[in-house]
Amino acid sequence: MAADRDLIARWAQAWAISRGVAPPEPRDGGLYIHVGSDEQVGRYIFADLDAAAIRHLAARIDVPLLNLKVCAPADAVRPLLPPGWEIATPGYMMTAPVAAMLDRPATPPPGFTLTVREEDGIVFATIADPTGEEAARGRIVPMPGLVVFDRIRTADVHQRRGFGSIVMRALASEAAARGIADAMLCATPAGRALYETLGWSLHSDYTTASLAPANCATVRA
Repeated sequence: MAADRDLIARWAQAWAISRGVAPPEPRDGGLYIHVGSDEQVGRYIFADLDAAAIRHLAARIDVPLLNLKVCAPADAVRPLLPPGWEIATPGYMMTAPVAAMLDRPATPPPGFTLTVREEDGIVFATIADPTGEEAARGRIVPMPGLVVFDRIRTADVHQRRGFGSIVMRALASEAAARGIADAMLCATPAGRALYETLGWSLHSDYTTASLAPANCATVRA
C-alpha cells in the first residue's frame, strides 16, 4: 500500500510542531527531523520504498538513536539494511474523516473531568480522575485541511474503559469546529485496534529501523 508523499510530508510537519522540534527538511532522499533527545537523535522519513536511497543512507549511519522510518512493511525494509540493524514494533499510518469520530459526545464518566486547551497552535485534551490524577490525554495539530492526532495515552489503571475514545472524540470536535474534515495519525498495533473502532483506516505501514548500540563506532551520517 503506497503512501501519499504530500500527506506524509504534512504529517511530519505536524509531528515536529507537536514535539517542539525543528521542522522537517529534505535530506538524503527523504525528510529529516532533528529531535535531539535522550531517546532519539533524529529521524529520516521516507514516504516510499526508495531502495537505493535507504540502502545508501543506512550504510553511512554509524550512530545509535538515529532512526530510519519508511512507509513500507518491515519485510520490504529489512533487506536494505546492513548487519547490526534492528527493526522496532510495527507502526501504521492511518487516516479518517473527522466526522467519523463525532457519532457521540465526548462525555467522561461521573467524577472524571475533561479539559481541552490550546497552546502554541496545539490543542490538548486531558481527562482527570476524581483525585485529579491524569487518566488519559492526547493532542492535535490543526493544519489547513488536515488535523494530526498525537500522543494519545491512557493510564494503565484506566485501560479498556473508553477513555482513549473520549479523548479522540473531544479532539475531533475541536477539529470540526475549525472546519477540518480529514485526520491522520501514526498508530502502534494496540492503538490501531482502537482507532479502527472509531472509523480510522490504514494508509500505509510504517517501519522504524535503527542501528543497535553495540554495533556503533563513529558518526559518519
